[in-house]
Amino acid sequence: MRQAWLLGLVGIVVFVVVGVATLPASLLVSRLPPQIALDGVSGTVWHGGADSVRLSGTPMGAVTWNAEPAALLRGELAYQVAMLRADGYLRGRIAATAGGTLRGEQIELSLPVTALQSQAAADAWGGGLSGVVRSARLERGWPVQLDGTLTVTDLKPPGSTLRIGSYLIDFDGDAPNAAALVGRVRELEDAALHVRAQLTIRPDRSYRLEGEVTPRPNTAPEVARALAFLGQPDASGRRAFEITGTF
Repeated sequence: MRQAWLLGLVGIVVFVVVGVATLPASLLVSRLPPQIALDGVSGTVWHGGADSVRLSGTPMGAVTWNAEPAALLRGELAYQVAMLRADGYLRGRIAATAGGTLRGEQIELSLPVTALQSQAAADAWGGGLSGVVRSARLERGWPVQLDGTLTVTDLKPPGSTLRIGSYLIDFDGDAPNAAALVGRVRELEDAALHVRAQLTIRPDRSYRLEGEVTPRPNTAPEVARALAFLGQPDASGRRAFEITGTF
């Protein structure tokens, strides 16, 4: 009797899993947050893709997903997701819990810094953004915890042809803050400027970068001259700066 009961239970589980696995991907689309829209959807809830994904109206690229069946045993709906576009990619693990919390893990990315802008803006910075988000937790569509290291390469100020090199941004995953994401910024070897700064990003997609900047021995003369608009340096040659904007 017990063996029959176990076989029956296994049969039910297999039936449910197979049933879910063959559900059309269009059912998944209807459960997405309003900020995310998919076009050209194909495949199933278990394994599928879309020709285009839009985030708050901004085209991000094509996307594919593959479910992790074992995650269901932990009460999670988890996927390996990959987004591909002509100028970059993003890939990693995304998991949702019954309570509505969304988590990202080991998310690798290489994108232009303007990837989240729906159209080119005159006041936009230029460059590339790459790195790894080791973990992130989203609530109500906003990351309240972020642990990752990102590199901004070939950075160019708005409306300028000056290239000021590469910089590292470290986000501390042990300091969750629902009001803002806070990262520490410093220069890399090819940077034109010595920088110690803090980057604050808020849920309204505004950002503030504030800190101190100093020319380095390899700083091009035109870059050093451009720092004059920040005012006179202190005795150590440092100039305070603040940059704000939206994306």
